Amino acid sequence: MSEKNINEESANGKVMSRKAKRKIISIVSVCLVLVALILVNVIAGVLTDRYPSLTADVTLNGSFELTEDSINIAKAVKKDVTITFLTDRTSYEAYDTYTKQATRIADLMKQYSGGKISVEYTDLVKNPNIESQYQKESLSVTDVIIKCGEKYNIVKLKDMFNFDIYGQYQYITSSKAESAFDTAIVKVTSDVETKIAILTDYTEDSYDTLSSVLSANNYKLVPMSIEKNDIPEDINTVIAFAPTEDYSKEAVEKIKKYLTNDNKFGKNFIFIAYRYEIECPNITELISYYGMKLEDGLAFETDTSRTMVSGDAYRNIAAIFGSKNYTSNYEDDDLPVIVSMSRAVSISNENIAVPLLQYSKESGVCPYSADESWDYRDYLSGYATVMAQAVSGDEKAQSNFVFAGSTEMWNSLLSQSGFTNVKYILNMMNYFSSREDNGVYLADKVITDYDLSTVDMNSRVAAGVIIYAVLPVLILGAGICVFLVRRKK
Repeated sequence: MSEKNINEESANGKVMSRKAKRKIISIVSVCLVLVALILVNVIAGVLTDRYPSLTADVTLNGSFELTEDSINIAKAVKKDVTITFLTDRTSYEAYDTYTKQATRIADLMKQYSGGKISVEYTDLVKNPNIESQYQKESLSVTDVIIKCGEKYNIVKLKDMFNFDIYGQYQYITSSKAESAFDTAIVKVTSDVETKIAILTDYTEDSYDTLSSVLSANNYKLVPMSIEKNDIPEDINTVIAFAPTEDYSKEAVEKIKKYLTNDNKFGKNFIFIAYRYEIECPNITELISYYGMKLEDGLAFETDTSRTMVSGDAYRNIAAIFGSKNYTSNYEDDDLPVIVSMSRAVSISNENIAVPLLQYSKESGVCPYSADESWDYRDYLSGYATVMAQAVSGDEKAQSNFVFAGSTEMWNSLLSQSGFTNVKYILNMMNYFSSREDNGVYLADKVITDYDLSTVDMNSRVAAGVIIYAVLPVLILGAGICVFLVRRKK
């Protein structure tokens, strides 16, 4: 073989060798990238399982994140609490689209509690001894047991989710799991349950939502009749919920006696007025005794910036704080307290009574006798008062008499998370009861399927930028770098 052929063969061999090396390097590089991606996913999975706060919630309303109140509840836990799901995690999350949110909430509660809250999964079917520990309860695999010491709370699906029925099928429509977990944790860790009496005489309106909110915050509503019984000494606060008839003179005297408390004072009475006109001379006298005058009509608001319903001057009005009572923890950007269909009251003795909630300077009171031809301009008085408070007693102890003109503010509007009615009312209750655990305001955070499945706009934009701009630029840049390196070789 000639020297020329040998040199050519040697050169070809080197070229082939370089090509083979490049192929090997390319294959190895691809393999390394794939291994790196797998490792990153495995490590990310381990870290997010151990530290749930490392994950990002990109749903529209932060459906898989805790509210500030829930975070505060978890951080405030001082005792060991166990959250036990009565089936394995995979089976529980597979039950419905919503149930994964419940397991996520439990994880976050554990994370923010600093180790005080633990989460367990056990199989009710395979471990029948669980039922023997809760013989008085009817347990299901979809139940969650939240326990602290000997105290426990069974959280059922109906507590965590709202249901609807289509034909013969029942299905989940929205989630309120966060508030259900909050409520259970507060109940099993709190050592105090404060009793509040609610007068049921002549009451027709429902107070179910008020009862639910108070119960969630470890208050116990005790129904009683002021016409038949005296107010027990161990009751610190009494609520009269929208009586549709006048109290007897004897009942009014019982209320005064209760508030005076043998000159020891220290008691609280909240009168929530019925929205319609009734003959009530004895109730009117009671209100007058505490420095207020019951107005003959409903408060209305003509400032459209404060009305939530277009064209309705009576319903869903954003109230103004007439005093700073019960607003010490409010921020400037806090949502308003909403009042609806409210009876009006005025202050007749400023030495003992102050307005708590008012409408704007463009408000007034529409008399019950007004017909369709009435002109609102004739009744504009400005700053119509819809809630007021009187104080009696001395420097050592005081009793409080509160007039509230709106039943809806104290019940149906409490379930609407866009307002701060719950916060304001619990501020008052906690103050009256000298509760140290004030600052916790439990209300349903209802999450719909739309919230769970919808990505918020900022996340959509960010994902779009990464997919359609950042990744293509990185790939193009990598390609250019590889081309330049090979060209030099």
